[in-house]
Amino acid sequence: MHLLGPLLFTLFAIVAVVLAVIFRSRHHAAREAVVGELARRGIRHYALGGDGRLVPGAPNALDAPTFGILLERSDGMRVSLSPSANQGAATLPGFGPLHPQLTLVEFDLPLPDQMICAHDRAQAVFGPFPPPAQRTGHPHFDQRFGIFVRPAEGHGYRPTPSDPAPWARSPSAGALFADFYTLGFVALHVHGGRGRMLFAPQPVDGLVAALDTGAALARPHEPRAPMRPPTRLATTNALVVFICVSGFVPMTFGIPLLPHITETGLAVAGYEVACPRGGTFDKGYRNHSDTCKLPNNTTYRAESGAYIGWQYALWSPFVIGIVAAATAAFYKTRRDAARDVQRSLMQR
Repeated sequence: MHLLGPLLFTLFAIVAVVLAVIFRSRHHAAREAVVGELARRGIRHYALGGDGRLVPGAPNALDAPTFGILLERSDGMRVSLSPSANQGAATLPGFGPLHPQLTLVEFDLPLPDQMICAHDRAQAVFGPFPPPAQRTGHPHFDQRFGIFVRPAEGHGYRPTPSDPAPWARSPSAGALFADFYTLGFVALHVHGGRGRMLFAPQPVDGLVAALDTGAALARPHEPRAPMRPPTRLATTNALVVFICVSGFVPMTFGIPLLPHITETGLAVAGYEVACPRGGTFDKGYRNHSDTCKLPNNTTYRAESGAYIGWQYALWSPFVIGIVAAATAAFYKTRRDAARDVQRSLMQR
């Protein structure tokens, strides 16, 4: 009977390891499918380090975009999500270091030098006396954001009679405003024909959608339908945390309680190992030895070494099983996320 516990935990560990291997393989296959969808669109992906260093073809960047990723289209458009608070949004006027970082889209945009930002950020951008904001004509957008234009001969941001936002009155205006809302528009900065646009943090399909929005903004005369909402950006893995907590907390409390469990005479607790001649196990503390107490109140020295070995045989596969189960849950979550991203990309 004393082998029942180790055998059950060993079986649990074997099943968990097999599941971890299966989900890891399926996760890699799903991630390769995402890479294929990006390549079909002419998009290369890089891991983006905190120092700005790019690592081409890094697959882990697709799993966790918030740790740093950059997507680049064949026409030069780029979108990035940096792990550094001093990159991305911090490079725009009026934006300091931010954490979590925002999605940054960089592309050629033939518009006058301008800044579109929230009204409550205007002073951070322009100083204590910001110029009056121009409007797009879209009430919901104008309620939150203002347009400020720098004329070519000027030395500061101020409104000008020219139309700074022809896209707001173009055939694709409705889709653009809808996309701004879907992606969480934050700001647009144009200088020297180069645009930099900020959105809320996005998953991989959301980064691709941000690229498409930037392309539509640069060519607003082409009618288009609003984009589909991107998948949810996963920031934590609650299932992995739950498995670890629910596994290691009982183990932490279970090991000290084992001697008391053996005193109750439960065979699964290993009293047969500690007391081969019968009796109840009595854990010795400090300088006292472990003993076994017979029904006639006589005692003899317990097999402490065998008992410790039994504990090792019991808890080692349990720990391995918990780690493997958490690993399986981790890869399953990543696999499901990659499949969702792939389906989203295929539908765009």
